[in-house]
Amino acid sequence: MIAARERASFAAGDLGFNFVWQSIELYLLFFYIRVIGLSPELASAIFLAGALVDWLADPLIGVLVDRAAPRIPMRSWVLIGGPLAGVVLVAAFAQPSLSGGWVLGYALAVHLLLRVSYSLGNIPYGALTARISADPADHVALTAARMQGAALGGLIAAAIYAALPTRGAHGSADFVTGAVVLAVLAQPAFLATYFGVRERVSARVAIAGTPLQHIAALFDLMQRSPELRRLLATILAAGLSVTVMNKSILFLFDRLDAVRLGYIAAGIPPLSLLLTVPLWLRLARRIGRVRALIAAAALNAGAAVALPFTGSSLIGVGIVVTIALIAGAGMSVMFWALLPDAVDQVERQHAGEACAARIYALGGIARKLAQALAPQFVALGLLLSSGRSVVPGIVAVGVLTLAAILLYRPTESAAPVG
Repeated sequence: MIAARERASFAAGDLGFNFVWQSIELYLLFFYIRVIGLSPELASAIFLAGALVDWLADPLIGVLVDRAAPRIPMRSWVLIGGPLAGVVLVAAFAQPSLSGGWVLGYALAVHLLLRVSYSLGNIPYGALTARISADPADHVALTAARMQGAALGGLIAAAIYAALPTRGAHGSADFVTGAVVLAVLAQPAFLATYFGVRERVSARVAIAGTPLQHIAALFDLMQRSPELRRLLATILAAGLSVTVMNKSILFLFDRLDAVRLGYIAAGIPPLSLLLTVPLWLRLARRIGRVRALIAAAALNAGAAVALPFTGSSLIGVGIVVTIALIAGAGMSVMFWALLPDAVDQVERQHAGEACAARIYALGGIARKLAQALAPQFVALGLLLSSGRSVVPGIVAVGVLTLAAILLYRPTESAAPVG
């Protein structure tokens, strides 16, 4: 079992990355629509464009990282992409003196750069799970530690944005100041991961070839591996539900004329992750990761279906949203804990060729595709209700996620998880 100190050092990386991720996940769509005045269609299109860039950049990053191993340890990339993502995050929330189409152009360009810089550090960071240990029990423990680091990062981010002074008609937070503070706080976390973890599983040899040949081979692996396809479908479906709910929090409370309370409620996603990861981990040990995933998806769908019945009750909305976010934490822990199984299975089938970073890149693409599709559901709800309600999108996605996981359920290693 990996020592607690090393698990904490590994978790520090996701602490830093979630200062960036949660800023994107919880606030950036709201910032685009309510602060700089983009229409829901244009704001959601920016996220979709970001996904298109991810589809191109993430496999290339995975190829780069795998081909550089073992000359460049995976943890070294955390010190490259992490700080860069922090700088670009500040630019994303900046409001330069622009007008008309220049506002859209600036928002789009910076958003795309933010996605690439984040991937440059986060893809190899995720792949570290498969390189620190080959033990499935360690994979679950490392994933749990990572999720708690992510939760703490999100909680700190939410607290900082909530504590900042508000301005404008919608009581919007001073987002750019929050981004500066978080970018600075992230740097010691990245250093902790670099110096605090060991890569015990030696990098396998990457075969020669051009980056495009490697990418084509990777998608060929996906085509020939039903286990990998099922897991990627799970990441997409579960990630969609998690992202829709996260991006909907401020809009739900804005509809109830309580947007200031919404900034406080934005702390629920990371807090629920922080507090419930040990419970989800215990459930996975008892019934298995896939069954725990299904239980989380069912809980999430039930909360989504209950949301329309809360009406204008702040307490009712708060309770249902909290239940959905607890379920989302469970889904997130389980699909990331299953990904090392896919790495091992694919690398065994292909004579030890290094695939970890590229498979994590595929997992990242699926997760980011969910992040890109989620604003479309949020925007659809806003458009259908004259800009006031996101509830229809939440319900649709919750039900679809449960159906997808039940009908195309992932597989897991037969080895015990602890």
